[in-house]
Formats: sequence, C-alpha cells, structure tokens
Amino acid sequence: MFVVFGATGQTGSVVADTLLEKQLPVRVVLRSDKAADAWQAKGADVAFADVTDADAITKALDGAIAVYAMNPPTYQAVDMFTIAKNIGAAYVEAIAQSSVQKVVLLSSVGSQHATGTGNIMTTYFLENIFDNLAIPVAFLRAAGFMENWNGVAVIAAEKGILPSFYSPLDRKLPMVAAADIGRAAAEALTEDWTGKRIIELYGAADYSPNDVAAAFAAVLKRDVQAVALPESDWQATIVGFGASPEAANAWCEMLRGFNSGHIIFENNGIETRKGQTTIENFAAETVKAQSLI
Repeated sequence: MFVVFGATGQTGSVVADTLLEKQLPVRVVLRSDKAADAWQAKGADVAFADVTDADAITKALDGAIAVYAMNPPTYQAVDMFTIAKNIGAAYVEAIAQSSVQKVVLLSSVGSQHATGTGNIMTTYFLENIFDNLAIPVAFLRAAGFMENWNGVAVIAAEKGILPSFYSPLDRKLPMVAAADIGRAAAEALTEDWTGKRIIELYGAADYSPNDVAAAFAAVLKRDVQAVALPESDWQATIVGFGASPEAANAWCEMLRGFNSGHIIFENNGIETRKGQTTIENFAAETVKAQSLI
C-alpha cells in the first residue's frame, strides 16, 4: 500500500492520481471527509489523520510499504517552525513503528541551510528529523512553485503589470509546476534505493520574472511588464495574503535569500531531475483556469 499525505493539496493529489494510474494500491490520508467519496470513487482507500497526531498517523500507515510525506502550509500560525518540528516528530514516531519500507519527503531548494531561508527552515527541520529513520528516505527538494504566480495573473490581465518579489527582474531562477513535483514524487516512490537520497527537482528551464511576464503577455495578447515590488512593501503585502506577521517576517527572509543567491540548488553531484511544464504552458493553463480571456 502506498500512503499519500496531503492528498487534497497541489502535490499530494498528483502523487495519488499518478500511482492510481499505475494501478497501484493507494491510501490517501485526509483531515476531513469532504473529499473522501471522490477518492474512493477513484479506487483509493481513505484514512483520516492530523499530521501532528502520531497515533492517528500510525493507524493510517497500517499495511503501508511506502509513504509520501509533506508539511501542510501553516502561514496563519504564529510559530510555523515549532509546528513543523511537531509534525516531523509525529511522522517519524509513526513510521518507525510501521511496516513502511521507504519514504519520499517533500522538501525545498535551500533546505541544506540552517539559517537565512525563512519559511524553508521548516523543511530543513523536517529533513533533519526524517534523517533519523533507519529506512530509505528521499528528500525531494523542489524549486519554487510556478503556482506562486497565480495570484498576480489577474493583475497582468487587467493592468499589464506583473508584480514580482524576485529581483533583479532578468535573473533566472528554478521554477517547477506542482504537478511535476507530484509526478516526480510518485516516480521516486516506485523506485528502490538504500540510505538517504537528495533529489533536486528543477523545472523544464530556469525563468526570470521578465520571462514570466512575457509568457503571460503571449497568452493574454497584451503587453505585460514585470515590476519589482519594493522590499518596504513586502510585509504588508504578505500579511494581506492571510499570513500572520510572524510568518510574513519569515517569508520576507526567504525572498531576500532568493534575491541574494543564498537559496540555490547545490548542484554538486546530488541527484537532479527536471519537470516538463514550461512557463508558457503554465501561463496558458493559469489564464484559462482563471477565465482571464
């Protein structure tokens, strides 16, 4: 049984769907029963657990041989780091007393750093906690999500500008679609390995904010100009997204890490893979999904 946490999220849903398409036995772990019927209709088994509850996770892992684990976003929380540590501890306690033979953990570019990465410190903590497991573990360090541009697509359509936290605007960064992350995780789950693996997951190519603006311009059939958001506006903007002030502080630190070049892939012999989704395809899908034309 392949057990997938976060199955209602952007990556977990793709992991579960991909495994089901391969006709493999899948159990999705949900926090509520809202999506249970839909997953059962697809052929998945369903379990319920809060990822801070080791006992509930243990029950969800009954009969499992492989697990996709991830840290649900907690941007509204005052202390996302303590939450991440508690989640990691609950996962490891449950996995250690289960039949699980291998784990793929969703991590992030920059998770090798102990400081200066803001939100990414949550996956740094998780990697270190999961490193205590005796079974094979793969840390899937994903590039920045292309989906982070979803929220400004409507601004591009209406005003012809693409606000960007990233600068300089011509600097290319690794960006990957959530669907590619899910597919890469599902692929890793079906592989055999020993010990710990670090997989750096790039997108189809690296892209700058100017590249993203050009991709939206082509789909929207209008001029779109990338515009760097001043750092003095970051905190208020992120709080406006619904984040707590403390989470916004961490988010700002992460953005400074990207812009300074501190948060990067090591690319020093560590295993690397690439997604398939181009920024052009992503822009087209986003515009269509949001009915912007």
